[in-house]
Amino acid sequence: MTVPPSLPSWATPKPAAGPPAPDSPLDRQFAAFVGPRWPLYRRKFAPFFADARFQPTWNWSAALTVPVFGLWFLYRKLYLPFVFFTLAPGVLLSVLWGSDEIPMRQVPHPLDPNGPAVQLPTADFTLVGLGAVLTFVVLAGGTANFLLFRRATAAIRVVAPRSPDAEGALSLLRRIGGTSWRAVLIGFAVMLLLQLMSGQTAGR
Repeated sequence: MTVPPSLPSWATPKPAAGPPAPDSPLDRQFAAFVGPRWPLYRRKFAPFFADARFQPTWNWSAALTVPVFGLWFLYRKLYLPFVFFTLAPGVLLSVLWGSDEIPMRQVPHPLDPNGPAVQLPTADFTLVGLGAVLTFVVLAGGTANFLLFRRATAAIRVVAPRSPDAEGALSLLRRIGGTSWRAVLIGFAVMLLLQLMSGQTAGR
């Protein structure tokens, strides 16, 4: 009986990986980084444990906060994605519209028909702006889980080998990861201040 030749290592199918076993060292490291919502994100990260390349998943919190400067990314300490999702919708709108100026139209006062007219953006500009925002709502919702997974993985790879003991690594991962309402408040205050300053500059 002829024995078929063995396949080279690169052609041998590998068993599908999955989330770390509950309460394993890696599971505790991810739990320390992600925080109390790790059981939820453990399920959301399952496709990435099987294949670490990007795969679209969905995160409602990230998607719904794009219109308010993408604050979910700031809450999760994903600072570079926060900057991207804060600035990119405005940049895309400027490119699509071809101008930084907002065209305005006058409409009757909704509460006082005899009062002064109210200025609102034109319907065309509003439609283009809505399209730009929805584009990044979908992009944020589809990439947020992967971005958080990548940051958690990078933090674990850097912290774990350099910590003298397991508890020290977990403590450092909690500080690096987790969430930050302080960052949200500071970021929101800064963005609001910039909006006010740009409004004052435009009114001069």
